Amino acid sequence: MESFFRLRSWCLDLLFPKACVGCGREGAFLCGRCREGTLFSAPSCLVCNLRNFTGILCGSCAERVHLRRFLAPFSYRNPLIRELIHTYKYEGVRELAGTLADEVQRFLTFYGIRIAPGALLVPIPLHRSRERERGFNQAALLAANLGARLGLRVLPVLERNRATEQQIDMDSYAKRRQNVRYAFRVPDTAAIAGKPVVLIDDVATSGATLSEAAAVLREAGARTVWAIVIAKG
Repeated sequence: MESFFRLRSWCLDLLFPKACVGCGREGAFLCGRCREGTLFSAPSCLVCNLRNFTGILCGSCAERVHLRRFLAPFSYRNPLIRELIHTYKYEGVRELAGTLADEVQRFLTFYGIRIAPGALLVPIPLHRSRERERGFNQAALLAANLGARLGLRVLPVLERNRATEQQIDMDSYAKRRQNVRYAFRVPDTAAIAGKPVVLIDDVATSGATLSEAAAVLREAGARTVWAIVIAKG
């Protein structure tokens, strides 16, 4: 699978040369100079923001959001990271999924965090109407690239029950939680029963979406649930 992504990337490079999102230099979506200037955010609790360098949530916080671990290499406040994600998600530059997956892999290596070999990568799903509008699911494509790099299986076992409003437009955690309440389901519970699951998405702001998805996965029988996103808002 990884060789397929590399071959496809090589072919696209011939037709559409890559340019750094940060400085415009040709050759890569994120050049070496811009990458060196972009520091990782130390792992911290999704709820209380306490740094611990492992991403493991505090006991009470973990119970609140149904997650064991939360990992986000970058802050969404970083202008370059925000532009990378915007270009990928809203301008449809799908090849950026590989660049973002590379950064996640580099982050995991830097902090010595290992994902269990049998873990399943589960992307946060879009509603059918939004995926048609956007043309692809950014979380699913990111998960596919990350799975190829880490040798992990991607299983899109979550489904959206209904369309929800954009979380970014909401000004309170309570509204965000209500917006995604009962938004997900797991039709095939046997596929995840007793297995560790890693949720994949692009950005986490309040964590409401991840929390709701994690609760549904835990109820469906997942042994434990982590979450990995590119950036925390």
